Amino acid sequence: MLKSFFATRDSFVYAWLMLGVLLTVAWYNVEILVFYNTWNKEFYDTIQSLQEDRFWELFWGFDIVRFKDLILLKDGTIPSFVEIIILYTPLATYSIWQTQRYTFRWREANTKYYLRRWEVSAAKIEGGSQRLQEDLMLFGKTLQSLFTGFFSAVLVLVAFLPILWNLSEGLPVWNGQIIPGFLVWVALAISVGGTFISFVIGYKLPGLEYKNQVVEAKFRKQLVYSEDDYAARATADLFPMFASVKRNYYRLFNWYMGFGVWQTVFGFMAGNLAIVVLAPSYFQQLITLGVLFQVINAFGRVEGSMTYFIDRWTTIVEFQSVVRRIREFDRALTDAEIRT
Repeated sequence: MLKSFFATRDSFVYAWLMLGVLLTVAWYNVEILVFYNTWNKEFYDTIQSLQEDRFWELFWGFDIVRFKDLILLKDGTIPSFVEIIILYTPLATYSIWQTQRYTFRWREANTKYYLRRWEVSAAKIEGGSQRLQEDLMLFGKTLQSLFTGFFSAVLVLVAFLPILWNLSEGLPVWNGQIIPGFLVWVALAISVGGTFISFVIGYKLPGLEYKNQVVEAKFRKQLVYSEDDYAARATADLFPMFASVKRNYYRLFNWYMGFGVWQTVFGFMAGNLAIVVLAPSYFQQLITLGVLFQVINAFGRVEGSMTYFIDRWTTIVEFQSVVRRIREFDRALTDAEIRT
């Protein structure tokens, strides 16, 4: 799945060059979000101090020199909201569009690789057509979202962890008590704890997803036979097969329900934790409204990156199932090649 795209003559240059472009764009987008974090502080401090002219300038203003400084990521620049949107939107849109094309090229390379091997193989692999079409399609599609999201999460951590540490380094936690960088420790604690609980609750899901594909494949295969063979349409065979599909789906639904309860509760708790922790300091007028929102924004970025796997656990489970099926297909081809 990797060698056919990153280590073959046809796609080697494109695979690595475009990967570099996508990673660079992702890094640049995160840097723009850092400026947006600074904008948050300035914007809400302006609201608190009732500076109406400054408010509208921060929201609608456009200055070509300031916009150029934003493009060059010049330190100290406080852009307007419009300037951030003008720069960020096309880059984010391009990143998604190009990533979609990139992952489809990856799928194309994998498809050609396995089709050539399948063409000359004497192995009779049940569900081989599904591996070549559906699973390779799902592999590319799922990898697109997981890969770009994970890399962006890493970049966000690199960019925002120092910011969050500096912002919370001198903030009183309770009754004037100061714990240097305490919000970083809070984000780390909830991410580690949340990931562990997610693993415990969802550990059966990959196996259930895999089994689900097995029973679905058997039912689908019988239906395909039924297109040409009337005898294969016997409901005495088809109904029990569908009953197996139903049982497995209901197991999946039950496990996903339990996981969904945990995921929902965790999302609400993590999303509001920073403001609850900082509220006493704000009401005691130890921090401004701008600082409050800047810290909340930075904490949200860091917490979201650290809990990346929790938010996408369902997708990861499905991806594990796809990879497992493709590997089994690959081993069947390899075994047939060894025998010949």
